Amino acid sequence: MTRLTRQVVHQHTGKSLSVGSRANIVLAALLTLILWLAYHQVRETSGGPVGPAIALGTLSAALAIAATVIFRLWSSRRTLGQALDLQTSDLKRANQALREEIEERRQAELALMRYKSQLEIQVKAGSCELKKAVADQREAKDTLSEYHLALEASDEMVTVLDRNYVFRMVNEAYLRRRNSPREKIIGTPIVNAIGPEAFHAIKPHLDACFQGESVEYEMVQENDTDGKRHLLIRYYPVRSSSGKVNRVVSVIKDITAVKRAEKDRERVFSLSIDPICVADFNGYFKDLNSAWTRLLGWSKEELLSIPWFSFVHPEDTAATEAINQDLRQGRSVKDFRNRYVGKDGRTRWLEWNAIPDVEEGLIYAVARDVTDQIKSQETIKLNEERLQSLLKLSQMSHVSDEKIRDYALEEIVRLTRSKAGYLHLVKEETGSLELVAWSRGVQEACRAQETRHYPLENAGVWADSIRLRRPIIHNDFENMPNKKGLPEGHFPIRRHMSVPVMDGERVVAVAGVGNKERPYDEADVNQLTLFMTSMWSIIKQKRAQQILKKFSMEDGLTGLANRRRFDEVLENEWQRAAREQQPLALIMMDIDYFKNFNDLYGHQAGDDCLKKVAACLRKNVRRAGDLVARYGGEEFVVVLPNTDLEGGRDVAEAMHRTVKDMQLRHKGAYRRDHLTISAGVAAIIPGQGDDPAGLLEKADKALYRAKRAGRDCVKQDSEAYGTTGVLQALKSALH
Repeated sequence: MTRLTRQVVHQHTGKSLSVGSRANIVLAALLTLILWLAYHQVRETSGGPVGPAIALGTLSAALAIAATVIFRLWSSRRTLGQALDLQTSDLKRANQALREEIEERRQAELALMRYKSQLEIQVKAGSCELKKAVADQREAKDTLSEYHLALEASDEMVTVLDRNYVFRMVNEAYLRRRNSPREKIIGTPIVNAIGPEAFHAIKPHLDACFQGESVEYEMVQENDTDGKRHLLIRYYPVRSSSGKVNRVVSVIKDITAVKRAEKDRERVFSLSIDPICVADFNGYFKDLNSAWTRLLGWSKEELLSIPWFSFVHPEDTAATEAINQDLRQGRSVKDFRNRYVGKDGRTRWLEWNAIPDVEEGLIYAVARDVTDQIKSQETIKLNEERLQSLLKLSQMSHVSDEKIRDYALEEIVRLTRSKAGYLHLVKEETGSLELVAWSRGVQEACRAQETRHYPLENAGVWADSIRLRRPIIHNDFENMPNKKGLPEGHFPIRRHMSVPVMDGERVVAVAGVGNKERPYDEADVNQLTLFMTSMWSIIKQKRAQQILKKFSMEDGLTGLANRRRFDEVLENEWQRAAREQQPLALIMMDIDYFKNFNDLYGHQAGDDCLKKVAACLRKNVRRAGDLVARYGGEEFVVVLPNTDLEGGRDVAEAMHRTVKDMQLRHKGAYRRDHLTISAGVAAIIPGQGDDPAGLLEKADKALYRAKRAGRDCVKQDSEAYGTTGVLQALKSALH
């Protein structure tokens, strides 16, 4: 019995024990006295007739008293036992209640620890978002500062007027033009600066702009200092948050030089023997010189009235349209060739150089008749393609780039009867060269220290083909006046030939050979050019195939993995998870009311919405093995290896918050005004009888429950693992 039990027993039974003990002592004393009297009475009356009777009565009384005492002792012991049993029962109940209270406290502590962990995750996520917001705010301030600097640095005169025609802002160009300080301009009416007559001339344009129209017009201004100036004036309305036009931005551009250039162009047009033209992006000539009539036989009026695409050879239409798209994007075109059909039906090859003016929507171009040159090149190409070496080179697409380069280099050395050759890669944007291959003859004869990287400006005359962007022949290399000499240990060079390897307009490599017994000629140039061009085409094709393979696994709109890539990754991760008995989580989600979004804002906005949601989802996966894929339409799926259901739900919740925090406006959402997503999470430790389709189905059902729950939420699979997975998880926990 514990100390506590003894205390309780003593408290409940102490009084009864004390009273019983005193009564028993009195009875014992009385019994002793009676026995003593009976003994003496028997002794004294042993001889008389009544002696035995008295003795017997006395003895009976003593026995009765003794029986009473024994009964009282037995009754007291029984009462004590019942009290002890009752107290023991009370103690058991108190002990059970105490255990339950301890268990409740332990569960509360565990729940508190889980809440603390979740709170720490939320705090960290909030801290990251806060840092990003601060960085975005800083970037916005920097951008605004850059715009202000750009405005002040602009040569165009920029002003801002309010509805009272009062200056609210002017840039430095305007102040220079007016030769007036800023404080004298800001806050004053424009009529004070330009005079009543000029103001009444421009007032209708300003009023139209205050009505919400953008206005553009030209005017000629004459003064004593600058003479006649041509100005292009544009007015842009600036609307307030209520939609009212409260300000007008005025941009004044001096186009005097442009007007003069137009006159100069007219002179050049009339004198040039090459075809020169001005065209628009819609396919019509706007102006052209007389060389076009001589070249194609059409009159100028006919050429201006018919789309210039009509004169292009049908086989060159697609390539010409692609070049036209480049011009629309503001990219210049150099050395582009296509065929034009003349009035007599004959085809002429033209080589184009064109510069676009996107702002004006015009193309300025000059062409050169290269028909004879093209025919010669085609003849040479047909002859060179018969070479066995070139055929073998064309069949090397399955080997590495290094082997292709080495083979091509050795072949050009052999076919040009040279002693040495080299191949460098060229980076025009950085002006640097990288040595990638020397022929065996160089490796055997050259003892100079090899330098693999160096700037183009330090290269000698052997790199002139890069600078001039054409093949170069040095048949008297030793006596060239501008050469920089050779490094110590370099083998002597008597003759040298090099060609640039072109990829469109870019020089991507330079190949050269040296020390041929006889002088290098045009045939050698063609041989070297053909081989290097073929080599680069093969390498480029290989790289294109690699890129094509990459894009075959990538969604073209969002940049996420596509369905094919997802199926491949899910199968691989499933096999690995089954092999290692690790959990695999899957999240399926889609955009709420996306059809309404498309119907309301249009498919272009819908595509932009998909891109933004994809970017939000991508932010929340940082592990190398995690995969976010576009499952189809507005549905997305996430594969999370080594992730249980709780971890998968955490990721899904983070993605849900990120999309929601984007606050993308969506008036078509039910009971919401911004875009949201719904998500379903499932996880499993693959076991016998399980398959990826089952996991996908669980995630899909969880997503369906999220939609039934009103969307804009995350739901998880009710079964965290398959039956086999649960047993395996329990087994792992026991170990």
